Amino acid sequence: MRGVPLAVLLALALAACASPGTRTIEVSMTDALRFEPGTIEVAPGETVLFEVTNDGQSVHEFLIGDEGEQAAFAEEMADDGMAHDTDAGVSVEPGATETFEYTFDAGEVDLLAGCHEPGHYDGGMVASITVIEGSGGERYRLALPMER
Repeated sequence: MRGVPLAVLLALALAACASPGTRTIEVSMTDALRFEPGTIEVAPGETVLFEVTNDGQSVHEFLIGDEGEQAAFAEEMADDGMAHDTDAGVSVEPGATETFEYTFDAGEVDLLAGCHEPGHYDGGMVASITVIEGSGGERYRLALPMER
């Protein structure tokens, strides 16, 4: 193994530990009620490890679901709060980072990612996840919506 840089060995070791087919996407949440990056594309069936960082001073959420699920998240939050760390996403304290895995099924369309802390979703802290049909088959796109 002489002549093989330590960095190469470490990179190979880390790659061997990763789950096959899982990609990590870093998401930042801000007090400007936005998610960054604004666009994320994934393939149907792809499992994504979301690494969600709260760069703000208030609690934020990153919850994935269709319009009906987003309405249920909002209702649950309005009633008595909710168990935030679900398969659909996480709640993140200021300055903290949380992770969760989400697998995008081929049949899912028109998904949203939203924050349901009081006033955040209505204030624009929502992103759309749309299935895009293209030359490479269907893909999902996560993009910030236009001004509400």
